[in-house]
Amino acid sequence: IIIVVLGALILRFQGEGITVALVPSPTPIPSTVTLTPTWTPLATDVLAPTIVPEATAVPLATPTLQPPQPHTVSAGETLIGLALRFRVSVESIAELNSISADSSLLVNQALQIPWPTPTPPLVPVATLINGETVIADTTDCEKYQIQTGDSLSLVAARYDVDFSLCLLVNRLTTESIPQPGDVVCIPEIVYGGNLPPTPGPSPTPTVTAPPPGPQLLYPVANAVIQPPDGLVTLQWTAVKNLADDEWYMVELTDLDNIDGLPYRGFTRDTAFQLPGSWRPAVEETHVLQWKVSIVVVNGRRADGLPIYTYGGQTSVPAFFSWEGAIPTPTPLPTATPTPEE
Repeated sequence: IIIVVLGALILRFQGEGITVALVPSPTPIPSTVTLTPTWTPLATDVLAPTIVPEATAVPLATPTLQPPQPHTVSAGETLIGLALRFRVSVESIAELNSISADSSLLVNQALQIPWPTPTPPLVPVATLINGETVIADTTDCEKYQIQTGDSLSLVAARYDVDFSLCLLVNRLTTESIPQPGDVVCIPEIVYGGNLPPTPGPSPTPTVTAPPPGPQLLYPVANAVIQPPDGLVTLQWTAVKNLADDEWYMVELTDLDNIDGLPYRGFTRDTAFQLPGSWRPAVEETHVLQWKVSIVVVNGRRADGLPIYTYGGQTSVPAFFSWEGAIPTPTPLPTATPTPEE
């Protein structure tokens, strides 16, 4: 019906030149809703905390200490003499026997003498020689006992070992003077090797100026010891309170004995009594030089001698004269009269 009506209308108004166009109206398109995606985190697996086991400290092996050695005092023996003989300190003997360090000893007195402190093991060292790393290996080093007339430089040259390396492995300095009976390590020289890794750098300690050398008091300069066979006690001023590992080292050199080596004694007091064996062995008056240094003892060798480094300045040397020991004449045999028959 609608189509018929529309057709009639078109024919009716066609003569008047009016055209009616039927244009379909646009159908509105609904707006598109754009959904913005949102990020949803995925479930994360939470790991259980890792428990780090605590390191169990392994106890170090405790060295077995040897029992002290018994000793019966003979006539003329002193604590200082026994300390020098057994290579221990006067204080260690006194403490072990519950006596004071300045006690006089009685003939036939029973004492207990401690053994020297064990020597810490030597370690390999390295140095650069002509641009090449040279290692002195102490693992299986040869032991050499110093003989009369030896010096460290001569021993090092004899075994074709660099002198500085020989000093380093034996914890010595250029001022160290070996005495007959001292034992040194002759290391194996390895060229181009590598030392085991060392720990990282440690904070640089504050440098402290070394203490000045002690001032020598007695004997006075250029004194002559009278009587020559009497006791001679060297005395000096204290420059500081010694730490537990610090000692005074006394060095006595006979300037008239060219081939002689200096004597060395160690004490924690400001006085040191010279043993009679340090007196010149000839019937002449000799000039002797003595000086005192503070040293840090960090161990002892197998023969009991201390391993030390200098912990301060050495005193200004002093001099005195000492007449040598008079040899005891050997009595001549006397003729025994033959009884007459």
